[in-house]
Amino acid sequence: MEQLDLFAELGEPEAPKPGKTITLPKPTAGQYATTVAKPSQPQQPALIPQAPPRPRPEFSIRPADGPTFGEAVSTAWHRAHGGNRMEIPLGIVATLALWPLKGHPRTLARFFKGLDAQQLMSCVREVAAYWWMRRPDLIDTASVLFRWAEEDRHTPNELAAIRATFHAALDHNALDRTGHADPEANSWIDLMSWTVTSLRHNTARQGLGEYHTPPEVCDMMAAQIIGDDREAIREGYSILDPCAGTGGMVRSAAQHLRGMGLDPAKFTWFAQEIDPLAAAGCAVNMIVWGMGPNALVACGDTLAEGDLWPRAVEHRRIMVERRDDAAAHMAIVHAVGRVEQLVNGGSRAA
Repeated sequence: MEQLDLFAELGEPEAPKPGKTITLPKPTAGQYATTVAKPSQPQQPALIPQAPPRPRPEFSIRPADGPTFGEAVSTAWHRAHGGNRMEIPLGIVATLALWPLKGHPRTLARFFKGLDAQQLMSCVREVAAYWWMRRPDLIDTASVLFRWAEEDRHTPNELAAIRATFHAALDHNALDRTGHADPEANSWIDLMSWTVTSLRHNTARQGLGEYHTPPEVCDMMAAQIIGDDREAIREGYSILDPCAGTGGMVRSAAQHLRGMGLDPAKFTWFAQEIDPLAAAGCAVNMIVWGMGPNALVACGDTLAEGDLWPRAVEHRRIMVERRDDAAAHMAIVHAVGRVEQLVNGGSRAA
């Protein structure tokens, strides 16, 4: 057996032998020739790509007007045999108007429509608690619109009516009207007034002496009373409505001031109203319309009791103290809970 000597001198390479040679195949004709172009096919017309569907705008271009909204809410409540508790449908409208998340009415409408009656009542309680921590005086005045959600025993008809009324208010653009981040855009309509007017019978309104002043008339009166002279009225002034209802004149005055380049939140607003439901609606509107920290509402008889401003100021002081006490108590409870978690965690680790 021959061994390969790595140190032997390199000689001439051995010529290829037939039995040890692999011959590569010769190129066939045309293998390296230029490819003959195929006859061109007629070009198909290019398909025009379809534009993706435009996203639906969050806000309705033509939201329902006030009378249509009020009638829709009233019809939904009575058609479901909700009963004579006006505070429930009014509270539903107030809940949607006060919902803190702004700018997403379509998304919120889908969220609310996916809830059952018990979950919707939980939303009512949540929104009342949210605003009570920020404006306890106004929410206390409006508490009649939210207390029903804390009750445990609602009839099946009431539960069905609660859900139907939520849907009717959503379908008729409650969130489109009150779901803007800018309070000016939320101040073009008084949904609370139209709801009260539609729910209350004509005879009841006449007995109470309650009449809905058309917003156009309120706008004209506000413009005449306030005027357009920037030197005659300045931020820090006070504006009083002794028979406010749900705040129609207040709304018009605020919008007129905004048109003059003034911020209504820098004025002092005081509204008096004898009807508890209307006063509650006015308190809700003070928040929705962005009337500022010095907006107060008092429920009482202006003719019999006169100026209720001192009572409203005292009421706010008491409610702010209660809010602060509750916040301090919650902070203490939270701190104690954290300490217990740390102690229990340390005990388990030991």
